[in-house]
Amino acid sequence: MKRIPLTPDLSSITELEQSLEEFAGAHELDRGLQNRLNLMLEELITNSVNYSLPSVSGPELEVCLSLEDAFVVAQVEDNGPAFDPFAEAPEADTTSALADRPIGGLGIFLTKKFADEYTYERIGERNRVTLRCRSGKAP
Repeated sequence: MKRIPLTPDLSSITELEQSLEEFAGAHELDRGLQNRLNLMLEELITNSVNYSLPSVSGPELEVCLSLEDAFVVAQVEDNGPAFDPFAEAPEADTTSALADRPIGGLGIFLTKKFADEYTYERIGERNRVTLRCRSGKAP
């Protein structure tokens, strides 16, 4: 398992991209999977940084990456207030013209589409979002 403690601000996206690239190279993941993981994790981190962590004294943010059987497992944890993005985030408007759509919800919509499995848990005082994506490699 690769643990990646991140700075709880948007600069962490660059840290994440570098760590994800190293992980993908070490496990010979294809570029398409790496790009999907990067997009999903970037969205989750942006949500944590912009909405969850500003209200916390001593904000913490961490991503863990692992390979389990034929899946890449990515977990995003923060110590913000409880929030299940899969149940509580606004639904994305995918039918209106782009200029008419309200901001928000598209990142979670894409995460649901790109991940094979996704879950939210509240563990103690921490939020944990887990994404599981088929790696294309046999277990």
